[in-house]
Amino acid sequence: MKALRYIIGLSALIGITSCGFDETTFKPQDVEDGPKPIVIAGSINQEYATRANDSGFCNGDVVGIYVVDWNEETPGTLLNEGNRADNVRFTFDETAYKWNPAYEIYWKDKKTKIDIYGYYPFGAPENVEEYSFDVHKDQRKEATNGQLGGYEASDFLWGKAEGNEPTASVIRLGFNHKMAAVRVSLVEGIGFAEGEWAAAQKQVIILNTIRKSTINLKTGVVTASGAVEGTGTIPHKDGDDYRAIVVPQTVPAGTDLLSVTIDGESYFLNKTEDMVYNPSKQHIFTMTVNKRAAEGGLEFVLSSESITVWENDPVSHDAIAREYVVINVPEAGTLDKCIEAADKDLTKVRNLKITGQINSRDFAVMRFKMDRLAALNLKEVSIVAGDGGSFGVNQDYSPNENGEIPNNAMNSKQSLTSLVLPDNGLRKISGDSGGGRGAFFGCVNLSGSLVIPEGVVELGPGAFSNCTSLTGTLSLPSTLKRLGIAVCYTPYHDGAFVGCNFVSEVKLPEGLEVLGAGTFYGCKNLYGEIRLPDGLKEIGAGAFQNCENLTGSITIPQGVNIIPYDTFNGTWVGGTLTLHDGIISIGDGAFANTGLKGELRLPKDLEVISHNAFYNCDFSGVLVLPKNLHTIGNRAFAYNWRLMGTLEIPENVISIGAGAFAKCRSLEGVIFPEGLESIRYESSWYEDGGAFQDCFGIGRIVCKGTIPAYVQDGAFHGVAKDNFTLEVPESAIHQYQTAVGWKEFKRISAYRNLVIRPSMATAINTSVTRDLVLTADDEWYMESKPDWISLDKTSGTGKAEIKLTFAEMPKGSAPREGEVVFMLKGQDYRTKCKVTQYDYQHAEDEFITLQTASKGNGINIVILGDGYNAKDISEGKLLDNATEAYGHFFDVEPYRTYKDYFNVYTAISVSPESGVGSVNTIIYNKFNTSAKGGVTLGGRNGDSDNQMIMKYILDAPTVNQSNLNQTLVMMIPNTSDYGGICYMWDEGFAIAYCPMSNYGYPMDFRGVIQHEAGGHGFGKLGDEYIYHNAFIDNCSCPCCGHVFEFNIAKAKGWYDNLSLTGKMSEVPWSHLIFHEKYSEFVDIYEGGFMHSRGVYRSEQNSCMNNDVPYFSTISRESIVKRIKAYAGEEYSFEDFVANDVVEVLTEDTKSLSIYDSNYLYNGRASQQHEPVFMGKLPSLN
Repeated sequence: MKALRYIIGLSALIGITSCGFDETTFKPQDVEDGPKPIVIAGSINQEYATRANDSGFCNGDVVGIYVVDWNEETPGTLLNEGNRADNVRFTFDETAYKWNPAYEIYWKDKKTKIDIYGYYPFGAPENVEEYSFDVHKDQRKEATNGQLGGYEASDFLWGKAEGNEPTASVIRLGFNHKMAAVRVSLVEGIGFAEGEWAAAQKQVIILNTIRKSTINLKTGVVTASGAVEGTGTIPHKDGDDYRAIVVPQTVPAGTDLLSVTIDGESYFLNKTEDMVYNPSKQHIFTMTVNKRAAEGGLEFVLSSESITVWENDPVSHDAIAREYVVINVPEAGTLDKCIEAADKDLTKVRNLKITGQINSRDFAVMRFKMDRLAALNLKEVSIVAGDGGSFGVNQDYSPNENGEIPNNAMNSKQSLTSLVLPDNGLRKISGDSGGGRGAFFGCVNLSGSLVIPEGVVELGPGAFSNCTSLTGTLSLPSTLKRLGIAVCYTPYHDGAFVGCNFVSEVKLPEGLEVLGAGTFYGCKNLYGEIRLPDGLKEIGAGAFQNCENLTGSITIPQGVNIIPYDTFNGTWVGGTLTLHDGIISIGDGAFANTGLKGELRLPKDLEVISHNAFYNCDFSGVLVLPKNLHTIGNRAFAYNWRLMGTLEIPENVISIGAGAFAKCRSLEGVIFPEGLESIRYESSWYEDGGAFQDCFGIGRIVCKGTIPAYVQDGAFHGVAKDNFTLEVPESAIHQYQTAVGWKEFKRISAYRNLVIRPSMATAINTSVTRDLVLTADDEWYMESKPDWISLDKTSGTGKAEIKLTFAEMPKGSAPREGEVVFMLKGQDYRTKCKVTQYDYQHAEDEFITLQTASKGNGINIVILGDGYNAKDISEGKLLDNATEAYGHFFDVEPYRTYKDYFNVYTAISVSPESGVGSVNTIIYNKFNTSAKGGVTLGGRNGDSDNQMIMKYILDAPTVNQSNLNQTLVMMIPNTSDYGGICYMWDEGFAIAYCPMSNYGYPMDFRGVIQHEAGGHGFGKLGDEYIYHNAFIDNCSCPCCGHVFEFNIAKAKGWYDNLSLTGKMSEVPWSHLIFHEKYSEFVDIYEGGFMHSRGVYRSEQNSCMNNDVPYFSTISRESIVKRIKAYAGEEYSFEDFVANDVVEVLTEDTKSLSIYDSNYLYNGRASQQHEPVFMGKLPSLN
């Protein structure tokens, strides 16, 4: 028998598409110069190939290839990585007679030689000199679901081709078996009755071998490793022939080599000399078995033993011979009868080639009755018309016409692994929308490449859908007209090639007219450019969706006037887009996530741009929207950050979708039409739900409508609302100034060359002055004003700062209002500032004493409100809220007991506007309080606002620079939307922002006051709540403090209520643990400072973890120590214990644990922020 040697031709081609081969000699045809990829080309007749004979590999076999460059005339060294090619996967495609690489491998240049190393089966070597490889114990196991059988997976092949030059047209890589083979043949001897031998139960086991090995991929040398296995190797059986693969090794003399058992009687073979299993050789044992007539039993005779070259091997990866059973069917519809006539078992045929004629019934026979059918060759068959019918329950089959493979022909035939389609007469491969009825739908193990033969005109919906093992190339015929259907309800199910894994270019035939819905949906390994044929008339939804490796530009043919939804979504081609003027509609997500770039020229006839149509593309330049456009969907252009210029919305558009232009940060302006009715917003995890969200570059907005369009809150998040003039019709200025979404813009005028800001001013009785800024292009003058308003300037040129003064209003007067009107000289252009004044009992900035200390030096607390305008104050809102805050602060121990040590003040701080601004909303208030993002409240101007507050409170009766370090400011922002925060300076001064939380107990306004002001601001206590189930010293989250921040606080003498050690003798509250008054509830509890582990607190619950009205004992003691120090009195632990009031928590409060997930993620804890350390107090000079 001839030695088996696998040959792979590695062909050095200058251009794959520009050259070919002569089938006999494999010589390259004429080619042009250019880069030369190394491509595997088949050199065998695969029609009758078996996995193990000298013809070569089988369909679907995968080898690993390494390519190593030479250094001039010195061979290179194979490395684990960094070679020209590292373990590149090549898959054999029997149908197309070629090897498909995972990616192209190119020569370095035109002179550098290469060595090529190859091995089989493909794996993942970590070390090329010590690649671990095991032969299988059970080599009877057959291949299933694309996995190699036990014998096949044990057969290691290796080859090397040395010194190949770029001038070589063909590089041949020979693979050799590197394991040893054992073949045991049982031969019937004498003494058996007729049929007795065939019926006997036989078993062969290979004994006492090592199954583990290491392989040097540089040399192909295999070395046995590990110990001899305690169990034998079970060989593959083919009749009375048993074959196994073993690791090359030496078995010592006298050791059992194999056992043969027949009908329970066993024979063990051993030898008097060592048994050497040689690599690349077959070791053949022929055993003749005789039946003894007289004494009974069996006689085993080793009739021959030999070592030969590796003979032709009938074991394929399906563990049987791979040769086809060839069946001629002279009359269509009789395939099953013809197989029976050939004396074949219909249920056992695996590899079938058909000649003659077949119809729908024959396909049904293959689908329903041939359970093991794996390889199907229809190359020489004709398909003729046939009727529908049924073989029983759930075994119906559809009719077919001449040249048509019917619906469901091989639907979900999971045993099918190989397919060759008819060469002649095939016109249609059918499918049906909505039901997964494609001819080869769901043939998940159908593998390799797919060649649709010339003559085919139509592929139906789902024809090859979900054939996920098709990993080779796809070849479509020039005759193809219809590839699926353009309109269906389930494109992600019914596309002709949905979910296939072809690794090839997409080459659509020039005559194609219909590219159906979902045709290539999810074909992630397709590569190259999308070239749509000029004659294409329809394209379906999702046709190229998620084909993420396609590249280049897209041109829509003239015959296509509707681009359906998701057509190219997720296909990151990165080129340009050409649309013709006849396109009228672009569907949802049609070009989303494609990376298309360059200028986007939209069709003149375009009417509809649906949701996400151009989402996350990369278009640039000025975007011109067509005049006929009437629909702009949600996020239609979101994330196209290079779009620029002024965007003019067409007159027919009545609504702009949520996020339509979100993140288009280079847009410079927008002009809205007269008939626009709404500009939308929707909440979004990615903060892209506003129609113009984060369009930071917008510096001009023109509204033509006299009725303001409805703007949903958030539509303009990120647009600077105080940087430019919102231009509106003069008759509609007031409507825009009061309309939702528009009133946030601070400069609203009919003309951008004349605007006053702010556009309103308020005051209480006191005579006060407000600062205004007038922007004008030319001369201006004040046209009119109320007589109780005076201005320091009534005319001027260009921009001017104007001081507007309210006259004092008599007590008890009714509110008064009016307008200050400015006019551009020589033009009928006006801008107005609305002024309002309210009656109130106190003067602006007057300090009011809520409490005077009767003990100690007097510790100062100043309660300020921010975001309370004159109207709010006149209605008593500020004073009421300050008084409520004062009550809450002292309504918890130890502040209740030590209340007499404090001076408490509030002030009438008037803000121009009511409320608190945010990153997306500008509200002018006294101390510039804004929500800065998340839960962070503070002055929007940072340190300058803090200093303004410090200077302001120096006017309180007992506050001065010498005691500022012992002063607490409670800032009450006029909002309920945000959690609290405390800013703390090293010397002790603190500003605690305490919004009027409307959350339920205990996260209400009281809880905020006591936690932020009482706990952090004055008490200098640390947070005890938990955000993360992590050790504090092993948490890398960016959202909270860790050990470093904790130790900073400790160094300042703060955070007495927390410890980084759980040792009883070292925690700050060690003296309380066994104290008779506190031992029942003071202990060591793990968890705090945002972390569940590595931080310790003294009690289960307290105000510092869940805002309950209770401070832990160590917290109370720490607060009392600070009170005594500020009061100038000496602290005594005995006095503390004597005066300490231990408040009793209710059962409901006790059950509110810091681990309560509802609290952590839905309550105020999710809006809390640990204190912010501000460093040293600034100089206020």
